[in-house]
Amino acid sequence: MNPISPSVSSDVDGAPTRGNVLLYVILIVAVSLFLTLGYARLRAMLQFAYNCFLKPLGRHSSQQGRLDAFYEGQAAVYDSTRGGLLRGRKTMLRLCAAELKKRSNNGAKPTWIDLGGGTGWNIEQMDLLYGLSNFEQVYLVDLCRPLCKVAEQRFQAKGWKNVKVICQDALSFVLPELAGQDRGQIDLVTMSYSLSMIEDFYPVVDRIASLLNPQTGFIGVADFYVSGAAGPSGHRDAEKAGVLGYQCNWFTRVFWQHWFEFDHVYLHPCRRNYLEHKFATHKALNCRNHFIVPYLIQMPYYVWLGQPTSAVESAPLQLVGPVSTHSTYAMTGASPPSSPDLPPVVSPDYATPSPIPKQMQRSRSTIAYKSDINLGPSALSTLLSSNVPRAASSSRGWTRLPYQPTKPEHAQFSTYIYGFTWEDPQRDLEVLDLRPGDSLMVITSAGDNALAYAAHQSGLKIHCVDMNPCQNHLLELKLAALRSLDYDTFWRLFGLGSLPDFARTLDSTLSAELSSPAYQYWRQNVHAFAPRKSALADMVLGDLSHRNLYTTGYSGMALRCLRVITKLFGIHRATQQLVVTSSLAKQAALWRDKIRGCIFSNIAIRMLDNPVAMWQFMGVPINQWNMLRSEGSMSQYVRDTLDPVFHSTSCAKSNYFYHLLFARQYSPDCCPDYLTKDGFARLQHTVGNDSASVRPTFHLHTATLLDTLGGMRDGELTKAVIMDHMDWFSPEDADSEVVALARVVKKTGFVLWRSAARIPWYIDVFEKHGFIVEALDIRQPNSMKPLDRVNMYASLYKATRL
Repeated sequence: MNPISPSVSSDVDGAPTRGNVLLYVILIVAVSLFLTLGYARLRAMLQFAYNCFLKPLGRHSSQQGRLDAFYEGQAAVYDSTRGGLLRGRKTMLRLCAAELKKRSNNGAKPTWIDLGGGTGWNIEQMDLLYGLSNFEQVYLVDLCRPLCKVAEQRFQAKGWKNVKVICQDALSFVLPELAGQDRGQIDLVTMSYSLSMIEDFYPVVDRIASLLNPQTGFIGVADFYVSGAAGPSGHRDAEKAGVLGYQCNWFTRVFWQHWFEFDHVYLHPCRRNYLEHKFATHKALNCRNHFIVPYLIQMPYYVWLGQPTSAVESAPLQLVGPVSTHSTYAMTGASPPSSPDLPPVVSPDYATPSPIPKQMQRSRSTIAYKSDINLGPSALSTLLSSNVPRAASSSRGWTRLPYQPTKPEHAQFSTYIYGFTWEDPQRDLEVLDLRPGDSLMVITSAGDNALAYAAHQSGLKIHCVDMNPCQNHLLELKLAALRSLDYDTFWRLFGLGSLPDFARTLDSTLSAELSSPAYQYWRQNVHAFAPRKSALADMVLGDLSHRNLYTTGYSGMALRCLRVITKLFGIHRATQQLVVTSSLAKQAALWRDKIRGCIFSNIAIRMLDNPVAMWQFMGVPINQWNMLRSEGSMSQYVRDTLDPVFHSTSCAKSNYFYHLLFARQYSPDCCPDYLTKDGFARLQHTVGNDSASVRPTFHLHTATLLDTLGGMRDGELTKAVIMDHMDWFSPEDADSEVVALARVVKKTGFVLWRSAARIPWYIDVFEKHGFIVEALDIRQPNSMKPLDRVNMYASLYKATRL
């Protein structure tokens, strides 16, 4: 026995026992945590763990008694221990602050209730985001006395005179200044992880609805949730309710619901469902909290903003024209009503687009939907007096029409195909001869050409159509940024394609201008503008690891592959010289002597001659690939495309298409019109950034062209620009679309398109259905004159309606 250490027990071999080994491990872990977290942080975490998991609560006769017992020992460390657990609170507050800034246009100060506000952390954060001096009155309502005491001490230390703590029940609390007169007087109610703790929540949600101002009030919620087994597809607000990330798997639904019930936190789907039933969803975001152990632990939580349904139903009326049953219900997924009397469908509030108007869900409604109808005075009177959802205010320059994101044609897309538009609007504008009052239909793509048309001519109505929701999300982001950002920030977003604090800008500024689906998409794709940095990737890959907006999507994959190819072939430096040289002769020499041979190598041509590679990297479908192959070889097509461009257009001054291809960003001297200072200023006015009342210029349709055309009046369009869209079609599809175009394009109006073929097969289809077709440009083999700055297509055609 060791006399110096008599207390250390050993087995017969003198080795420490298992108990001592465990003790040593615990001591090592404790010391490590102490050194990592520090004494104060470690003490707070231990205090939190004891009160949450080990401390016996005993029996209590009321919810208040149970809450007091649970939080009494941890109230002082509540804020320092909840940051990692209660995610989404800052996001919710930023969204609320952005909405308040947008709605506070009459000088009146809002009144805010933070329901279940606990220690007052939310109110302190809102002071940083919006300023408490901008509120008329702020009320913190909570039932837990220890937490309310912390809040009172916090507010007293801050010296806020317009903030009051009300330690009462969420259902029966009384506002001192509004006792008995609080109905419709509140502008904002927030609930941070409190809805899930209220046992009798139905009357509480009902009371919130009665408190909110019916026109300007709204509610913000951040909380845990679990979805139902069926998902949101049958929900009336399925589009807005957050299809992205909404559904939880079986284990998540069952485990977290039962786990939280041990602490009297209730995650049943009925809570969120009732909230979304009682209010019109304004914004929704579904996330997972990877608490402590990333990817293994995934606690579902959501951030949600809603507003009274009366605010949606009384929005300014804007008719979008009679809509056919084929198009309306193809977009919404609803079943057409049986009544034959129909006023036109009305575009709902842009920010709360309901896929199925409320009147279509009420059996007592007499509204039906029919395509070919002329409104008389009595029908118009009926429409104006009905409770039909309305469009965005007329001071806003665009509207996003509703769509059903769970439909297969939309759900197949998880990102955009085109992060930039690959057709030259300069040539379009020469042909279009745009005039005020023109009504155009264009394919959205990245929205660049639609913006170019609007920058060139005011007073247009532009229907931007794309089946891929993400393409419209991209255009909507550009429109929201034009309306709410300064030029320098706008340039960093879309000129450089990078903004490190994009998440904050999105929540605090852009969110108020975005539809809920667009906000959801960009919130979950923040990395497009603010990619995660990796020192190891930078060291190993160099600029190949560079990411920005223009390296995302399918087109971004093509740009990344092009960079790899130029590196492998040793021509990367030459391509970078190409985009900065001001001499056209030097550019042509660089192309001819250093770059051309590699681009036209057998390996490159073989890759371009592969239909799978053409679709993945360049968005060329098999039908179009067959068309261009039918008129010659792929190598000839590529030569006819590129040689004229680099001999005739400057990639440093005017040809921003190929500048982006090699530089992966624009320069101030070489960029689309909407990125110039003059173009930015003109478009800011168009989208209603000033206070002038303007009719919406942009109408964003997430649908097929055929469905969109089916929802338009006869002769409604003056012009249509369908890019190379017809190249994708079978003869049956082409015939159906040309028939629809013949009905909707007015006489003397025309359709403009490009084709990969010099003489596309569907010319006969247009002529059969009442168009005169004119070839504006046909590219000849070995010609050194480009059709436009892109020169990617072999022809440009115009079909005029007889």
